[in-house]
Amino acid sequence: MFLLLLLPAIFLVQKRLRLFLLGLFLLIYALSIEPTKEFLLLPLEDRYPVPTWSGMQHADAIVALGGGANENAPGIDGKGALYGESLQRVVTAYRLQTTLKKPLIIAGGTLYGQRPEAEISKEVLRRLGAQEQLLVIETRSKDTNENALFVHDICRKNNWRKIVLVTSAFHMRRSMMLFGRFFDDIVPYPAAYKSARRSYDYWSFLPGASNLEDVADAMREYLGITYYKLTLRSS
Repeated sequence: MFLLLLLPAIFLVQKRLRLFLLGLFLLIYALSIEPTKEFLLLPLEDRYPVPTWSGMQHADAIVALGGGANENAPGIDGKGALYGESLQRVVTAYRLQTTLKKPLIIAGGTLYGQRPEAEISKEVLRRLGAQEQLLVIETRSKDTNENALFVHDICRKNNWRKIVLVTSAFHMRRSMMLFGRFFDDIVPYPAAYKSARRSYDYWSFLPGASNLEDVADAMREYLGITYYKLTLRSS
């Protein structure tokens, strides 16, 4: 919609401003089409393939990283609902737990609200049928770096050394970088893929807000990876 409003404005302004608006139009268009999204996401999502079952059988615990929640959304259990990406991570972790029969650590504290995301995730898992005695919540973390730190504290106290790490595929590279500081044996299990992985057609080149959002997520990951590479190297 913004591009449709911007296009006629290009022809109604002075030449200097017209060139600026044209450049802005082309930039927003390029960032909101599927090929750009795939170009940025695929290197992140394909870094770690889905592991085999045999590679996970000797894990001590499963770790699911939070992806956001609305603590005030009404639901069956009162208030609190997971965002779509976070729900996909939790469901994937639950499916792994039902097969592996291992403890599941749910990581996610509060960023702006009052109720930790991990508590909301635990309620979702209980409703799905997860065994409560196998659920462990980590509620202090505010970002992936703190996820790794506080999950390590839990694992160290329980003598859990090998973990299966569940997070979004595009987020796995940065997560492995941070968790790798504390764990020597991690099995990455990517979930919540964003890339369409299909042949392009006419619709692929139409701009979409969801594409723009996914591009923003990918760019944030690249910035985060670069930041931690620099800061971890200097420390």
